[in-house]
Amino acid sequence: MRHRLANMRSDYTWIYPSHTAKADNAKEDSAYRRLYLGIRQAILDGRLHPGEKLPASRDLAKSLGVSRNTVVTSFDLLVSEGYLETRIGAGSFVASSLPDREMTATATHEALDPTRKATRPARLSQSATRMLAYDRRFPRFRVARPFNPATPDLDAFPFDLWARLLRRSWRAPALDLTIPVDPLGMPALRDEVAKWLRQSRGVKCDADQVMIVSGAQQALDLIARALVDPGDVIATEDPGYEGIRGVLAASGATLLPIPVDGEGLQVDQLGKGAPARIVVTTPSRNYPLGTTLSLARRLALLQWADTHDAWIVEDDYDSDYRYDGPPLSSLQGLDRQNRVLYVGTFSRVLFPGIRLGYLVLPPALIPVFRGMRGFADGVPAPTAQAALAAFFAEGHFGGHVRKMRLSYGERRAHLRELIETRASDILQVLPSDGGLHLCARLLTAKDDVDVQERMVHAQLDCRALSSYYHDKSEENRGNLPQGLVLGFAGWKKNVISQSFDELINLVRRT
Repeated sequence: MRHRLANMRSDYTWIYPSHTAKADNAKEDSAYRRLYLGIRQAILDGRLHPGEKLPASRDLAKSLGVSRNTVVTSFDLLVSEGYLETRIGAGSFVASSLPDREMTATATHEALDPTRKATRPARLSQSATRMLAYDRRFPRFRVARPFNPATPDLDAFPFDLWARLLRRSWRAPALDLTIPVDPLGMPALRDEVAKWLRQSRGVKCDADQVMIVSGAQQALDLIARALVDPGDVIATEDPGYEGIRGVLAASGATLLPIPVDGEGLQVDQLGKGAPARIVVTTPSRNYPLGTTLSLARRLALLQWADTHDAWIVEDDYDSDYRYDGPPLSSLQGLDRQNRVLYVGTFSRVLFPGIRLGYLVLPPALIPVFRGMRGFADGVPAPTAQAALAAFFAEGHFGGHVRKMRLSYGERRAHLRELIETRASDILQVLPSDGGLHLCARLLTAKDDVDVQERMVHAQLDCRALSSYYHDKSEENRGNLPQGLVLGFAGWKKNVISQSFDELINLVRRT
């Protein structure tokens, strides 16, 4: 029986395309690979059937105008991948055990055409679905724009020094740099972090309690995995940082928003409804309002946690920057029952790309988290950990914080003055003693989300205060406070002044 190739086209050029689809925009494929791809595609889309005989390598080479070695190499590759099979004395045949032709062709076409939509949506886990329900809706700019509330002054960070510390760590790398052993992180960095927290924040800890993480959200993810079962209640501040809600919701917990007033978290609201397993709070400074948890409420919260066998997560995201006095002591420092897990990050103190933070654990939880870390990501990049340990040990960290505290304090005062002298009829600054942003209420009947959208078009990263509240439904929008969250740390005073003029003009026109 004459084979299909001869029946379809005597010169066989249809299986030897001059160009092939290249997903990575690479250079043209070699001759043997173009032939391999042509035959493979003919098999997958059904033009060559299982069991069908191919022409002899010498005949095919002559027909296509290529060397016999090109054909032999292509055939060998197809045989090794299972598309062809050889029979001694008979030649080469399309493999007889190929999958169903239509299914194979469909899969191949979708692989070759990544823009083709799947016929059915991807089936997600309940964890992913719960997490994605809290997708953050804030604008994203490639380069931080005024008035992003989480941007430090990157121009002021000593990157030349940081590069030297990185290079030094690699010149004669220690064993724990090349082969990290301790899942809690590098001992040298953990020791420096523990010393800093004891001195500056009154945290009661030693290096054994410190776990190095890639950021506060990873710390929260580990906490939820270790301490929360589906159906448990996690209490969060309302308003609060939206980025943590998706992480916590992924555990299957029910999020319980607790209102914040002038004294911080309303602890008495924790007694309403099912008891919370965890309370996540920012006692030094609520995000974004800037209010501080009063001493009476701190003590009440600690008592509540002990009574209900609950845990407190203290998120101390930017407490190094307090301008009206020294940094406040931590809630963890008041804890006598070891109910507080203390979380911090270096992303705002140094630079966002460092992706390092810390979690201070109660002693009873150290073996739990050490064991869990071994099944997660191991440890963050040891090189950055080593450089940061040296940055601490040589006094650079403390010096940088002191320098930036002065600079940020001046920028904060400048922005406050701009609001009070140029926009007191439309904005009212809320009390706050530190941080990288100011929060201001809108005094006119304006929708802060509309204002935010106008700012984005003007390349200003102003955040709507109402976006930080838990219930942002349409029916509740009229009940939410309207305001703007304005970062000041990342820009010099002349940039703040110019950008503020643009912002106010847009607000007045909204």
